[in-house]
Amino acid sequence: MRAILTRYRRPLFLIASILLLALSCWAGYSFAYAADLIEWDCGGGSCATNDARSLGLPVALLGTVGAVLLSGFAVGLLGPAVAIAASAFWFRRGLEDAIAAGHTPASSVGTPMTFTIIAFVVAGLCVVGWVWMLIGRAQGRRLVAKHRAE
Repeated sequence: MRAILTRYRRPLFLIASILLLALSCWAGYSFAYAADLIEWDCGGGSCATNDARSLGLPVALLGTVGAVLLSGFAVGLLGPAVAIAASAFWFRRGLEDAIAAGHTPASSVGTPMTFTIIAFVVAGLCVVGWVWMLIGRAQGRRLVAKHRAE
């Protein structure tokens, strides 16, 4: 049994990361779309709600972190780049749809939009690191082949 788990560890991690990513994208979109529709009871210095939609942001963040970790093990730096970019894209899409539907005023989404841009930059840096890693591996293989030929 252990040999089977060892053999299929990376594909299982990849499947788990895809499922977590789908969950985090859905939760991020849902929260961004409905954030201004949630009834909050604020008093005494804190705010609370009984609306389950308020759990969308923590689910999205934790799902993205899980997808980043699992996909990083399964496919290297390209997996986290895709996970971060997809989560940021769907969160941003939820904000844009909320603005278009009139649920959220366009002037109130500056900070969340800035965070999505930062997430896109981080995803881009992961892609650059992945390309850098591929170039390094190719150069290493050429050096090994050159030394073997000598």
